[in-house]
Amino acid sequence: MYRISQQSIDGTLSQDSESPYSLVVVIRTHAVSSMQRTTFKGLAQRVVRKIGETSEDAGRLAKFDWRGRFGRQLRELCNITALHGYSQIVRDGYSPLERTVWSCAVVASTISAITLLVISWSWSVETPTVTVTESTNFPTWNLPFPAVTVCSLNRISAAAALARATLMQRPANMTALELSRMFRLLLHVSGVGGGTDPAQYRVLHDILLSNNLEVPQLMGEFAPSCGTLLERCMWKGTQWRCDNLFQVVNSTEGLCCSFNYYGLRYDNYPKKMTVSVPREPRRVMAAGYQTGLSILLQPASDDYHSTDVASFGFKVLIHSSYDYPDNDAEIKILLAGTESFVALRPTATYATEDALGLPPSVRKCYGRDERHLNVLQRYSYVNCMVECRAAMIHAKCGCLPYQLPSNGTLRNCEVRDMGCLLAAKDLYLSAVPRVNSTVERLPYGSLEPPCGCLPACDKIQYSSEMVTGAMNRSFSFNSLSFFKDIQLENQSLVHIFFADLTATHYRTDIYQDSLGVLASFGGILGLFLGFSIITGFEMIYFFTIRLLFDVLAEKNKPLQ
Repeated sequence: MYRISQQSIDGTLSQDSESPYSLVVVIRTHAVSSMQRTTFKGLAQRVVRKIGETSEDAGRLAKFDWRGRFGRQLRELCNITALHGYSQIVRDGYSPLERTVWSCAVVASTISAITLLVISWSWSVETPTVTVTESTNFPTWNLPFPAVTVCSLNRISAAAALARATLMQRPANMTALELSRMFRLLLHVSGVGGGTDPAQYRVLHDILLSNNLEVPQLMGEFAPSCGTLLERCMWKGTQWRCDNLFQVVNSTEGLCCSFNYYGLRYDNYPKKMTVSVPREPRRVMAAGYQTGLSILLQPASDDYHSTDVASFGFKVLIHSSYDYPDNDAEIKILLAGTESFVALRPTATYATEDALGLPPSVRKCYGRDERHLNVLQRYSYVNCMVECRAAMIHAKCGCLPYQLPSNGTLRNCEVRDMGCLLAAKDLYLSAVPRVNSTVERLPYGSLEPPCGCLPACDKIQYSSEMVTGAMNRSFSFNSLSFFKDIQLENQSLVHIFFADLTATHYRTDIYQDSLGVLASFGGILGLFLGFSIITGFEMIYFFTIRLLFDVLAEKNKPLQ
């Protein structure tokens, strides 16, 4: 309430008595003026009072014993915490020696826990993925039947070589038989033979040049044809025409005949047969040699010209349907006049989505669509290494040997390039170029993968066992139609089949996910220290929230 003197009001009314609102205006004017004077004065008083209070608070804070309060908080935390041994250190009644013993025990446990945490984390970093056995009863009908590539031990047909030499222009002092024998020089590039006078390479090169012939063309003529090698073919108990099942493919062994092979972007089946060829690799639903592939092979021993094995027979390469026929495959030697049973025990490996979420450099493998090749259809470690070797030898000698895959844009090696090829044969005859692991043991991970090739995350491997015996049909009456109209002399018969209805299935997964890391770390900390999430909250609480409340209580405490 604002008090206005009666004299002031009377004086004002006498001066302005004509206005009916004079009294109201005068009262409001005096009230506002008095309020302005009172408000300024009160504001000044409040500022002075606030400064005093701030000075008092500063004095209380300055007198607050931070070091003592921290020590009391630490002691109180040690008394109530679940961490092992801390309550024994601060327990009343213990001698200094007892406290020292308990302190040493706590420090030792802490160091041990930290050491194991570092080791556990190192394992997770160094081994980001792990491959485990998911099942030993995986059905084999979920896996494709392997590709079976049959190569004659005879690299050059004697009759074909002599026929070609007879038609070729040659020096006057050279007979057709001598020229046909010179064709053995073409096999030096694949590791057969060597140590020839370089002059012989120049002579053969000039002869081929004068006849407008190239090495791949000649090797295609000289290789025994699939129609000659394959006499009878049976698939899943049914007899088939062999040209319906087999196609001519290139391999590290030269031109061979391959069954169930889908590694190229195109096939080599006769055009009239392409309709009957499945779009995907064939499968079987049973086990046993009657349900697999049976082939009767003709070695034609009287037509042998050059071979890298001192025998008559065949090389059989068993590999994945999308892998190039390479020395990495399961290789079996079939001798003439024998019957062989090859039992397959496949194993399959796949990567989980969590593992594929890691970078390829971390998980050490490539997914199916993460890297594309130039010639071959699907990525695999074998295919990548084959193309890598081809690129290396092309960079070295400027050409590509006939037994390596080509997209048709690179120059084929000629006889004049044989010297360079022989000098650099380690680039394409070994799995890892320029490395001979039989001399020096290489630690794992110390060798950079050539051309950035890594294993495939999804792969199928076919381990095999073979039993061989002399073939004698004198007392057997089984499969009479299979041997109808065939005079058995020195042929080879082979049966390739799954040995069991189940296979081993492996899973590649991350070594530890976030839940695994939490469980591992929590187990170590709980075992050595008794640490838990609540214990961590206690530590945060005692040195933040509890300390803040103590400061506020000290601030509101009246000064003595």
